[in-house]
Amino acid sequence: MKFKSLYLGSLLFIALTLSACGTEDTVEETIYEDEPVDQSAGIQYEDDKMVGTSGPPDKERKILGVGIAEWEKRHDGPVTTEEGIGYDAHYDDETIVRNEDGTEASLDDIKFGQKVQINPPRGDSFEGYAEEIILLDMTYEEKYEQLLASNDGIRIVIMYEYGERLPKEMKDAEPLFEKANEILEETGKQVGASWHEYDKDFVVDFKEELEIEEFPVVLVFDGKGMLFKSDDVEEMFDFLRGMKKEQQ
Repeated sequence: MKFKSLYLGSLLFIALTLSACGTEDTVEETIYEDEPVDQSAGIQYEDDKMVGTSGPPDKERKILGVGIAEWEKRHDGPVTTEEGIGYDAHYDDETIVRNEDGTEASLDDIKFGQKVQINPPRGDSFEGYAEEIILLDMTYEEKYEQLLASNDGIRIVIMYEYGERLPKEMKDAEPLFEKANEILEETGKQVGASWHEYDKDFVVDFKEELEIEEFPVVLVFDGKGMLFKSDDVEEMFDFLRGMKKEQQ
């Protein structure tokens, strides 16, 4: 799943030129750098159990690409940055593919965002051969990680289909953020947002699970789940105003 993330707060900002959702248009947007990510859960990672997030396998090259940043940084302490670390797990006909409960699985069962364990783990020589690929069970929080807000904040999510031309009010990040942040300024809630391209091959079919009838759509999440859904940005602002009144 492709996505762009933005955060408001006392953070250093950088200007980037972003492609406008698969069209030839470009738009200058002010992007705020991500805050350090609290990965205190990383203490659960074990040296002999290399766990990461994968995409579908490259069957032509017989490689499964796995993001193993949290596993690699398991000894770095509770707070780390979010830079990615990738691992190419090579496989062949002898490689075992199974579910966490021990039942048989296949490479076709691996979708974008799937949490996997690769045995054996990488060593200093970075061997890269997988004797076993285990598809791990995933929690709701793991499946929805890219959409859920952090801490006590909210996250605005613009979800669209590939090649779709977004209306200006959904595409222009800075005005959207300024208005959302202005509405919620007195509540103390941090406002975050993501632009997500819908991918039916993601480990979660968000169109089905969130009952999205058509794209593009604007969603609002807190740290637990979806609070709001609409195809109208102004309705989203009205929802935020209502949220503010509830806290007054």
